[in-house]
Amino acid sequence: MARKRCTSIGGQAVIEGVMMRGVRSMATAVRDEKGNIVIESKYIKPTKDKNFLFRTPFLRGIFNFVGTMFMGVGTLLRSGEVFDGETQPSKVEKWFAKTFKVDVFSVVMAFAVVVGVALSLLLFYFLPQLIVTGIAELAKIDADANVGVQIGMNLLEGAVRMLIFIAYIAATALMKDVRRTYMYHGAEHKTISCYEQGLELTVDNARAMSTIHDRCGTTFMFLTMVISVLVFSLTGWSDQFWLRLVLRLALIPVVAGISYEVLKFLAKFDNKFVRVIKAPGLALQKLTTRQPSDDMLEVAIAAFKTVQAMDENPELPELRFDTKLLAHKVQKRVVDECGGDEARAKDIMCAVLAVSPEELEHVSHIKNSKAELMTLIAKGEADLEAEREKALAAKEEDAAKNESASREAHTEEQAERDGAKQPQDGESENGAEGE
Repeated sequence: MARKRCTSIGGQAVIEGVMMRGVRSMATAVRDEKGNIVIESKYIKPTKDKNFLFRTPFLRGIFNFVGTMFMGVGTLLRSGEVFDGETQPSKVEKWFAKTFKVDVFSVVMAFAVVVGVALSLLLFYFLPQLIVTGIAELAKIDADANVGVQIGMNLLEGAVRMLIFIAYIAATALMKDVRRTYMYHGAEHKTISCYEQGLELTVDNARAMSTIHDRCGTTFMFLTMVISVLVFSLTGWSDQFWLRLVLRLALIPVVAGISYEVLKFLAKFDNKFVRVIKAPGLALQKLTTRQPSDDMLEVAIAAFKTVQAMDENPELPELRFDTKLLAHKVQKRVVDECGGDEARAKDIMCAVLAVSPEELEHVSHIKNSKAELMTLIAKGEADLEAEREKALAAKEEDAAKNESASREAHTEEQAERDGAKQPQDGESENGAEGE
């Protein structure tokens, strides 16, 4: 089926969800631990309204690369907060939050980002050079012999880098959490393709689409690696290892700028030559995408429709995830709104959380929605007793649901055990073969 339309909406997979980005808005849809789809959205400045540098050829690729990287990491961290906010903090988290007045999740995620960047530099820049340097020494190759040898060394380094990149993707796909992210990546592609094929955005229609898309970032990454080989070759091959490494890192923005322009140029054509160039990147998508489940497609469709609606109507409100805040910060805010009356502030917090004063002492995090409700009560914009009754009723309802779910799980386990005890066909009760 020929593509009927093209969209400027693109996206990325996040933790248990999908982020979609349009011309003037972006939205992240995540399925929380209760099975509900929650959405966070915001308006962004269109490229045409940004500084001219964001529209200047080659420079725009650099700005786009940096901006996309920061936005991607930020979105990934935000999606993680949805799950962190739903779980009960451990004793270590509570102690950390109370002692250092910071959220341990934020610290861990920030550390993970730093480690991730360091690991990327180590795997894709330091290690390839180290390997090729070792090969040159073992083979007694004089890297300064002539230009041909220097180009050969750079080509070898590029080949090693690509092999490491492919091996890294294949290895991460073996991890359960990463594999689920790759499934959401597939859901993102299917959703966009469904729209571009002119079909109604439904799970049934999206399910029939391919997980491969020619505008995927995987293709861009592969193209960037190919171009990096050509650019790095211009620097020659110095005997000083650290000088080569610094030059490689310094040229990353140049590589990003050139790659962006090449990708935009290729996007304008669809012929055999272009398809050959794109083929390796499209093949790599078989590693970075997996067939999604229907509930994953629902999440991707929700994100796409949100961006589509916000791009068409800039008057629509932005949405926020109901993530958690540190309890001591919420308490300070409520005390301030109560004019310094700590007793009233604690009473408000106990009412909204449906806990006793003793239990409140052990609360380390509070959902943002509940914190806002506490503030409204403190300002006199909401009724304390009415909210207390609502919180208690909600707590009792949750307890009843949990008890019902526990009974159902116990019944299923008992049924499985009873079934395992039943004699197999052709066997008597004592296990002997029947007559």
